Amino acid sequence: MSRKGSGFLVVLAVTMSWMVVAAAAPADKAASSGPAEKGAARAPLAVGEYEVAGVEVALLSVKRVSDGTLTVKWEYHNKTDKPQKLGESFKGMGWSEPFSLVYDAYLVDARNRMKYPVVKDTRGDLVAGKHGGRKVVVLGPKQTLGTWAKFIAVPAEVTKISVFIPGVQPFEDVTIGD
Repeated sequence: MSRKGSGFLVVLAVTMSWMVVAAAAPADKAASSGPAEKGAARAPLAVGEYEVAGVEVALLSVKRVSDGTLTVKWEYHNKTDKPQKLGESFKGMGWSEPFSLVYDAYLVDARNRMKYPVVKDTRGDLVAGKHGGRKVVVLGPKQTLGTWAKFIAVPAEVTKISVFIPGVQPFEDVTIGD
């Protein structure tokens, strides 16, 4: 085989190996602004219909971390062939707009009759995913957007919690993971 022909085969082999690697690699389906779930896809804890037709919310995890706070991760999936607007019902303005998808989220411990808001840092900003500079987030056709929020510490004896995310019915009696 000529040098020219063998070069073509090397390029073809490299291209094919990259295609195999790309196909085997997990898709980064969460265009997130924080500690998003990356890696192999796994079944969500629960799924609910969002207030915008054709968009669903998947609750991915509720995890207790070492300081006792809970980190909750979820994603929005646009099942339609058209862009969909998320966060339009959010009433906040100014600094809170980038937090429109998480600002009004909270947890409820029904056993102790306690409501737990999203944690705020020393400047008063939420410890949560930010999405752009405006309250309305446009989710493209067939796209998924992941987000997260950290919630005030829940007593260690609490093993189930209800998760309230704006625009979707509550996810109730969710087991808290470690």
